[in-house]
Amino acid sequence: MRGRVMRVFSDRFSVRTDVETVFVKSRKKLKSAVRLLPGDFVVLEKAEHEYVLSGIEPRKNESIRPPIANVDQIVITIAPVPVAELSTVDKMLINAHRAGIRTVICVNKSDLTPPGFFAEIAAQYAGVADGVIETCAAQGETDALRVAVNGRFSCLAGQSAVGKTSLINAICGTRRQVGDLSEKILRGKNTTTDVELIDLGNGTFVADTPGFAVLDLRDMEAADLPLYYEEYVRLSAQCKYHMCTHTNEPECAVRTAVAEGALNEQRYERYCKLFDELKQQSKYKKTRRYAYENK
Repeated sequence: MRGRVMRVFSDRFSVRTDVETVFVKSRKKLKSAVRLLPGDFVVLEKAEHEYVLSGIEPRKNESIRPPIANVDQIVITIAPVPVAELSTVDKMLINAHRAGIRTVICVNKSDLTPPGFFAEIAAQYAGVADGVIETCAAQGETDALRVAVNGRFSCLAGQSAVGKTSLINAICGTRRQVGDLSEKILRGKNTTTDVELIDLGNGTFVADTPGFAVLDLRDMEAADLPLYYEEYVRLSAQCKYHMCTHTNEPECAVRTAVAEGALNEQRYERYCKLFDELKQQSKYKKTRRYAYENK
């Protein structure tokens, strides 16, 4: 029998089949061979009076943070409070792009947004993400999100306390515990501790995920970064150098477009900072590898 993993516990898995949700154990050999993730499609078989997990189907994609598989889109959720970490949004977009996952940026808490906040986010990410929408879970303004998730398996991800769980409660009719802000540092307190899928029917699944403040790009070289900024890729043929990094080369079409206001300056500045981070990261790895090989 085929099913989809809805939630992973320490020794059991919640699996949704065509007719019911069952709790199953994984065979020891299978459990040690691969880390099962929410969203995985699995094969179940009956063993005495319970089901056991006997096989995992190949994944179409996998996200490390949040840990989830076979997702159709990631809804990157931000808000004016806590302060939106757009560098983290950039990294989430890159990771999603690398995994072939569609992205939507959801600006929540529209009741708290200062004038021009949503317009600024839209200016930076329109044409980069597959969609940019505005919501207010506190006031029940979630129609745009309902449309975005309809018929897809969507994962809400982002910082703590931006309202992901409140949005889940609003569109799914659940009563999951929501977090709040630390009064001292205005950062979210994490109340969601694991990933759980919610089946809304008609092929629509939604997953709430734990919030986070830091996100790294794993196994990525600085030279590859320009490939994940599609607005830069479209202009790269006009650059003087074929392998232009768009950071300090002369006659760079991307830098010209930024100077002329055709490309967003704030997003470009974060790109340059991330490029330098990846260069330093690569140097550090090479130094460690050299030291290890020459012990």
